[in-house]
Amino acid sequence: MANPAMSVRAVRLSQPSVIAIVDDDQAVREALFDLLQVEGLPARVFENGAAYLADANCMEFGCVITDVRMPEMDGLELQRRLRARGSAIPVIFITSSVNDATREQALSCGAAAWFTKPVADEELLFELQAALHSRNIGR
Repeated sequence: MANPAMSVRAVRLSQPSVIAIVDDDQAVREALFDLLQVEGLPARVFENGAAYLADANCMEFGCVITDVRMPEMDGLELQRRLRARGSAIPVIFITSSVNDATREQALSCGAAAWFTKPVADEELLFELQAALHSRNIGR
């Protein structure tokens, strides 16, 4: 008979990473959530960076997809706080901001990707899969 603890561990390791969607725009959160669900990728939504960081499991997500401009805490600050906590969680920005300095700051701080809204689903999914793959290799 198989060891039940081993079976549970095998199942846990095969589960896909949960993606955090952090955006103050509810329509954007819902659209991204629906896209990821259709692709079989589990996701959770947060209305801002503070809500995400307040989650007890915030350091265990496979990737964060976030907006740059949000009230209370913008996406760059969220990324900075994750890095300050020692997190290597990939961060993908999707924003209406076309500010090159902001883009360069995000990328120089380790952003996995930067997209200006609207983003093509295929491009986002490609970068998301690459980020998840690199995160899983680094574990």
